[in-house]
Order: sequence, then structure tokens, then C-alpha cells
Amino acid sequence: MGRLFIIPNDVCKITGKKIRYAQQLLKNLRALLNKKKFQLITKKELADHLGIDEKDIELD
Repeated sequence: MGRLFIIPNDVCKITGKKIRYAQQLLKNLRALLNKKKFQLITKKELADHLGIDEKDIELD
């Protein structure tokens, strides 16, 4: 079983955008999901937000 949670570097690899975009995306997603600053974003939550299949997200 691989990692479940997303970090900004993962978002960079998935979207092809820069690190600052990834940080902002995760911050905004946390706000949308009513999560606190220390709570992590899962692969499923990111996939739902981006409108892609969770299976398409491969983490190291």
C-alpha cells in the first residue's frame, strides 16, 4: 500500500505547475473541506477536486 496523503510536490508532478500553485491549491482545498491547517489532504479528495480518477494519481 502506498501513501494516502498528498504533499505539494505530488501536486506539482500531477499538474505540471510550480510549487507555489500546489501550496495554494492544497490550502484552498483544506478551506473547502473545512479542515484545519494541520490536517492532510488524501488522494481521493484531490482527485475529486481536480475531476480525475484516483487511480491516475501515483505517489512514490
